[in-house]
Amino acid sequence: MNNDTTTFEKSLGELESIIEQLERDELTLDEALSCFEKGVELMRRCEGHLKSAEGKLSELLKGENGEFIEKSLGISLQSLTGGEHDEI
Repeated sequence: MNNDTTTFEKSLGELESIIEQLERDELTLDEALSCFEKGVELMRRCEGHLKSAEGKLSELLKGENGEFIEKSLGISLQSLTGGEHDEI
């Protein structure tokens, strides 16, 4: 998991799996804490991917006069996961 080249999709999939495990409420306290810690790490990794992608997209957007324009794309980790889960 310490590999910085892990894709956004893989990290997001692992995060969704952890959320499902926690929602089932079948884990011991130690297992739940371990899952929570890993989930926080994955969430931070996903946010890093999103910030990087947003920065690259901002650089690609140009206005009519050739000037770069800033546009908020409204991309967030919560929007990609359906907004069904509270923030960690």
